[in-house]
Amino acid sequence: MIVGWPLAILSAVALIMVIATLVAYLPQFYIERVTVSGLRLIAREDIMELIDKSPGEHFIGGIGGEPIHYLTLRYGNIEDKIKETHHLVRSVKVQFRFPSEVRVTVVEKTEILAIRITGGFALLDSELSVIRIANERDFDIPVLEGIRVESTPLVDEKIEVGDETQLFSAINITASLIEHDMKNDANDGRASLMQLVRQIKPVTDHAFYLFIPLSRGGEIRVKLEDNRLLQDRLKVLSYLLGEGDLQSRGSGELDLTGHSVFFRPDAA
Repeated sequence: MIVGWPLAILSAVALIMVIATLVAYLPQFYIERVTVSGLRLIAREDIMELIDKSPGEHFIGGIGGEPIHYLTLRYGNIEDKIKETHHLVRSVKVQFRFPSEVRVTVVEKTEILAIRITGGFALLDSELSVIRIANERDFDIPVLEGIRVESTPLVDEKIEVGDETQLFSAINITASLIEHDMKNDANDGRASLMQLVRQIKPVTDHAFYLFIPLSRGGEIRVKLEDNRLLQDRLKVLSYLLGEGDLQSRGSGELDLTGHSVFFRPDAA
């Protein structure tokens, strides 16, 4: 027993030295490439200029930050630098992946609602924080009209409006449109609602008009409520716009707030 302990310790030390030697000299632990994924609005070059790891370097330099970063071979300081530099980044992971790769995985903030403001649009996330200001319509989400903004919107700050209830209801409607389109195949006769709905306008805190422009001019105004039946109502709307051929009937108002569906054509 007395002899066994020193031998065990020596064996462990020898094993550690072998592993350290392999890590230090094997080419698989030297960086050959840096990959970046998850970008939509941020340019790859803007991320790459913050990565201070280059091909040919050993991976170990810069690993660390919090304890979890050491265990998962992540570059915590680079992650912090990216988040501090780019306000569009919700989260980022910069990690060494065997063999020879530094992998950067970015999750950008999601634009879920656009509000018309003086001179353009404010694009918000689900917490009403302004992600960016757009002078022109360079996005594919509906625009919320008729909301009174209390002050000039600032990026990275919560937008100030008279009534947040309408904003959260509008966000829920937009999120429901996205959920509907993700669940339904365009080949099943239903229309993609996010491609058709261009504007949203509040009627009350929980009732809204969705505006769908028609190719021959005019528009269909769809009255909806933000409640537990919303997804069912969107399925009906999608069917009517697709296989139901509602768009061929011209401009009018489609009321989906009651127990029955009612379409009222505009006067000629």
